[in-house]
Amino acid sequence: MKTKKCYRCSQDLPLENFSNYKKTKDGKCYECKECHNNRIKQYGKKRNKKAKQSVLHYYSNGTMSCVHCGFSDARALSIDHINGGGTKHRIEVLGANRGGTKFYEWLIRNTYPTGFQVLCMNCQFIKKSENKEDAYHLSA
Repeated sequence: MKTKKCYRCSQDLPLENFSNYKKTKDGKCYECKECHNNRIKQYGKKRNKKAKQSVLHYYSNGTMSCVHCGFSDARALSIDHINGGGTKHRIEVLGANRGGTKFYEWLIRNTYPTGFQVLCMNCQFIKKSENKEDAYHLSA
């Protein structure tokens, strides 16, 4: 059985652990499939984090904090539709894939439209409760 050394993990692995690549002598990529997938995942995580930071920075006027309580841990900050109707809006613009990074990317592509603010998850929950909003209620 022929093997090849992955230039990332330095392991000698069977050729079937490498994707095809016509530009090499052996017709296989330089890195194994596992290393390639890990690299792609890391790139995606960095891209997602950058998109979220950009959106939070914009909609918090550079403070990266909740507009109501000032909480500033980005892990618990989110974008809020000021006038409600967030679920319905996200379904309209994104379809079934309606939250998280895809929504941040939509905001960036649409040049940061108005009507949004940064809230921590506690303030987001309190707002929904006070306004008797049902996150899954889609009628307007």
